[in-house]
Amino acid sequence: MAEGSKESRKDQIRVVDEVPTEVVRLDVERVRPLKKKGGIPEVVLAPEVKTTASENSSEEVPVAEKSIDSERESLEFEKEADEDLVPMGWFVLLAVGLFSILGWVIVQTRMGDGSDLIDVKAANQSLRGDLDRPRGARVEENERRAAEAHFNKMEKVVIDFLSADSLEEMVKWVRHPERVAPLMESHYARNRIEPLTFKTTKKYHSISLEKKPFIALEVRVEEHEKGIPILIEDRQDGMLVDWESYVCYLPMSPEQLAESRPTDLMGLRVYVQRDNFHTYEFSDESEYDCFQLNFRGSETILYGFVRKGTALEQEFLKFFPLGTDEHRKAAIIKARFLEGSKATRSMLIEGLESTKWAFPHNPREITENESSK
Repeated sequence: MAEGSKESRKDQIRVVDEVPTEVVRLDVERVRPLKKKGGIPEVVLAPEVKTTASENSSEEVPVAEKSIDSERESLEFEKEADEDLVPMGWFVLLAVGLFSILGWVIVQTRMGDGSDLIDVKAANQSLRGDLDRPRGARVEENERRAAEAHFNKMEKVVIDFLSADSLEEMVKWVRHPERVAPLMESHYARNRIEPLTFKTTKKYHSISLEKKPFIALEVRVEEHEKGIPILIEDRQDGMLVDWESYVCYLPMSPEQLAESRPTDLMGLRVYVQRDNFHTYEFSDESEYDCFQLNFRGSETILYGFVRKGTALEQEFLKFFPLGTDEHRKAAIIKARFLEGSKATRSMLIEGLESTKWAFPHNPREITENESSK
């Protein structure tokens, strides 16, 4: 019986193998899992997110697109696992269903948030460009833009100042207007106001006068061939022109000064240079230091003398060290002619107000503060 049952089982197996079947199996190469290639749409970068080409795998994508990728990936693995068992017709139906799902998701995405994504992307395009650039380049670009805006404001002040055709209009653009306005009235009583047409800035650099920021520049105008020097105080509440240095203000012309020889103490903007012209009341070299005084735009030459052994001499020694006779410097001095002096072109210097033709600080405010103490 055992042998007979074995034979019968062999025969049964043999019979089954020989029975024709209607299922035709197609021999196809085993499909490997498909590797995802790109296909992730570009998304709008938030300001705090920075991505590179090597970080695409961690890049944030819309929820709909994530679901599409995950569905496609899972279906590919299912196809690999079941391809030996699933007939071709089922595979076709499965593919049709998949593409239907994909089409529906795409339509919904376009009908929903697609337009918003495009708008945001366009609005943030410049921001993405900044994020892609190195931080140093962005800082440099911001500094360049700030400097350009600052320069344009400066030129606007210069244009308005130079084009003023009245004292009332010009005083709007000058430093220390309460103190300077009377000086402007005195100056323009002797000299007419000449409006100028600005052409371009020839030279420009920032300087510091007693820790206060200023801008020294030279501009060209249509009415003159030579450049015009202008000093501007760079204030937090706006820029203002130093009118006194602009006109090189003097209480009177150098020619009138030499002719009238006033004995009152006067503030003079002059070029100062060491000299050795000791005559008459100032002939004693052991008692006086001698300086040649020149004036801008004038051939008039005067001589100023400083008493040795004084605090004023120490100030002049700092400003004009010994052995620098060939150099001249701009300064504001306090000087006067002596009563009945025989030295017709010699003045006694009694003060050094500034080592520039401008006052870094308002002299009136300094005087008021000192008197209040």
